[in-house]
Amino acid sequence: MNRHRFSLWSITCRLGRPGFAATGAILAAALLASPVQAATLPVAVSIPPQAYLVEAIGGDHVEVQVMVPANAEPVTYEPTPRQMAALSKAELYFSVGVPFEKGWLPRFRASNPDMAVIDTTARIQRRAMTPHAGHDHGDDHAEPDHDDAPEASARDPHVWLSPPLVRLQAETIRDALIEANPQQAAAFHRGFRQLAEEINDIDGAILDALTDIDPGARRFLVFHPAFGYFGASYGLEQMPIEVEGKEPGPRELAGIIERARELGIRVIFIEPQFAQGAARTIAREIGGEVLTLDPLARDWPAGMRAIATTLAEALHGDTASDVTGHNGHEH
Repeated sequence: MNRHRFSLWSITCRLGRPGFAATGAILAAALLASPVQAATLPVAVSIPPQAYLVEAIGGDHVEVQVMVPANAEPVTYEPTPRQMAALSKAELYFSVGVPFEKGWLPRFRASNPDMAVIDTTARIQRRAMTPHAGHDHGDDHAEPDHDDAPEASARDPHVWLSPPLVRLQAETIRDALIEANPQQAAAFHRGFRQLAEEINDIDGAILDALTDIDPGARRFLVFHPAFGYFGASYGLEQMPIEVEGKEPGPRELAGIIERARELGIRVIFIEPQFAQGAARTIAREIGGEVLTLDPLARDWPAGMRAIATTLAEALHGDTASDVTGHNGHEH
């Protein structure tokens, strides 16, 4: 502190009173731009779509680190040392309930005890994971989510694929950002309103694309059960091949093939983050094709529109209008 005072005194002596006045003006301006107001808020999220939501609300006032890259599988991914080092500076962590968090969030908390962990699904009643397509499941209603229940790990985390639920996530994110940096409350409210309008637009576009699908064509076969909330929002039903990272055995595989034939299903949807062997085996057996749906796109609006377009074309028999301007077919 004495060194800084001596430097200021030296400058004043050399510049005289006019110089002192100019120096004072500079210092006053620097003090007004306090670190709390000028610095960005370092935050972390598990998956890329969550980064989009935080950045849409926080704008230039947040710096977001994504722990699981878009091309990685959230069930098995392990953060790099560089990611862990960057995480030590985060003030907020926005969780969403993906399996990755079950093993890693306790370690994140231990490495950064001052970091607040915000559950973005706090306003949402999460569903149970959908049984695989060979399982006889007459009832797939959601049940209350209890963290202390033994089956809590089987709750479906894919809430970001339902626009109405994403709005609830956005409310939680907005409130957490305001609490962390109340000086930017107006900016966060503004970002939330703009995001809410975008969510409503996407919701309407998807509804228009999927609303007139024949009732008998509203079931679709997927490798990973990521689209339960999406289906519930738009009157569709996913039939997964695997559940919680477990591929079906020979008996279950035979049941899935039989069920697909009974329903006349000719398309299987896969995600780029997962192995494709089982899906392609089933496709060969039913004389069908394999298409790609990516639930982890960082550009959440574009990703949602791409999912809707691919599903609409497949379930309509390729007669649907394009929601995105392109489709998700494999080449």
